[in-house]
Amino acid sequence: MHQILTRLLREPLLHFFLIAGLIYLIGARADGPTSPENDLIVIDEARVVQLSRQFNSVWQRQPDAGELDHLIAEYIREEVYYRDALALGLDRNDAIVRQRLRQKLEFLSDTSAQLLEPTGQELQEYYTQHSARYQRDAKRAFEQVYLGQAPSSASAEAALARLIAHPDMDVSMLAERTMLPAELRLELPEGIDSVYGRGFFEQIREFPVGVWSGPVISSYGTHLVRVLDIQATELRPLVEVRELVVRDWRTDKAIEVRELDYQTRRARFDVQIVLPETAEADTP
Repeated sequence: MHQILTRLLREPLLHFFLIAGLIYLIGARADGPTSPENDLIVIDEARVVQLSRQFNSVWQRQPDAGELDHLIAEYIREEVYYRDALALGLDRNDAIVRQRLRQKLEFLSDTSAQLLEPTGQELQEYYTQHSARYQRDAKRAFEQVYLGQAPSSASAEAALARLIAHPDMDVSMLAERTMLPAELRLELPEGIDSVYGRGFFEQIREFPVGVWSGPVISSYGTHLVRVLDIQATELRPLVEVRELVVRDWRTDKAIEVRELDYQTRRARFDVQIVLPETAEADTP
């Protein structure tokens, strides 16, 4: 019995309904009586506090008496229009309203998943199953020839052709003067980008070892690059990426809980689909 109860308490869908119910009760208490069938509009203390908090979140201060009166008047105006719109059925068959209501229910579902906490075993299993996400990219060592800020395409292609034809030539004969290092030892992608500028690593990621390639465009100008060595990727330990793994686990769990919630709601309906008849081709 204890095992069954423990398993039940760990069900994501149960968590969703409990949290959704709690949010509903809190919202109902804060909103007060807003039934469109009721002609009475009550602005109670909880509503005034809520309006003041909303004002404070925007302006970083409490509203004065005049501003508070305006907030209350605007809320009453909104409530009047809202109730009359519902009474006229203006919410029906409105794509924007339908989409917004769907988003609110999905938000409740996603919120329930974000409150879940994986067990150590669940986190380890998730980490193992998705280990490719948490690999440290391969380090690279390379040398580069700086061709200047904006060399012509023809000159860059000619320089590359010379290096390919004579891989052991003195590269200083082609290089422009620069403070950038001509060679970089094994370094991670972020280290490479910190030296040569953001996006440099992505351009050399697929370059083969031992062959001059390019041109590569950096924030400094144009380069030709020869990769000298590649160190294989390595899996970062779970303790190092735990926060990232938990975040990914919750994201995937939110998708799972949302689908479970939808399937539960969907099962209550008998859906009939009537497709339009295919128009028959005119006979000659």
